[in-house]
Amino acid sequence: MTRWASHNWERKWWSVEETADPTTLPLWQRDWRYGFQLLKRTMHESRKKGKKVFWECRVLESKDKGCSVEMLKSGMIGWCPLSQEGPARIKVGDVVMMECIACPKNRVNTERKHSPWPHTPVAYKVEPVFSHYHWLEREASIAKAKELVTGDVIDCVVFKHVAKGLLMSIGGEDGPRGMLAMMDISRKMSSHNYVEKMFPPGTKMKCYIVHADPNNGRITLSTKEFEDDDHVGWMLSFPERCMMNADVGVERFKGKRADFIRLLQK
Repeated sequence: MTRWASHNWERKWWSVEETADPTTLPLWQRDWRYGFQLLKRTMHESRKKGKKVFWECRVLESKDKGCSVEMLKSGMIGWCPLSQEGPARIKVGDVVMMECIACPKNRVNTERKHSPWPHTPVAYKVEPVFSHYHWLEREASIAKAKELVTGDVIDCVVFKHVAKGLLMSIGGEDGPRGMLAMMDISRKMSSHNYVEKMFPPGTKMKCYIVHADPNNGRITLSTKEFEDDDHVGWMLSFPERCMMNADVGVERFKGKRADFIRLLQK
């Protein structure tokens, strides 16, 4: 980067590319501002594209409630809770892929009395939070998405209720996850409270595969294809009857879709 001043081109220090490994520098020599900016802006741009970003992290110290890690890209120090390490504990020195699930602003560690924000003293430096469990979950979803075929009916288990709908486990309670949106449960919309009462966590259901992306592991499920014109809303009132005849309902749906496509092609 250059700047025009007094008819002279002045080259700034930040235009010089840094080639040294940031993890080899002492903690007091690392550029924490650059680390926060790189992490925050990368997450922001990736979220606009609908993608997830995973970073290479090295485990520095293992504790009872988690482990301390450092990013190999910028040398940032972070924290991985015990629940986000995965089924097995990560050993010290391991380099694993992690996703940042919480990125605080750097200003929380450098607030002064003149700051308009309320000053809350902390006993430790606020660090970003990482998750290795999300990486393992994504890899399992990608492997499962390569096996699934759009249009098939599979067995699922309700894992969790989220704002968008139901998070379904495929192939068991600990299997890969698929999304069953609220608008795809039935042709008739319902409230979250009613859906939580009818489909609590652990409920076994049959789902129709709308799409399975082998690149990012996103699996989209639906159950409204099990209804017909004479039984709209039965997936909310009588779900066991609709899922009993799920194959018949899907074949009927495929036939109606083919007829509609032929009508548009005339």
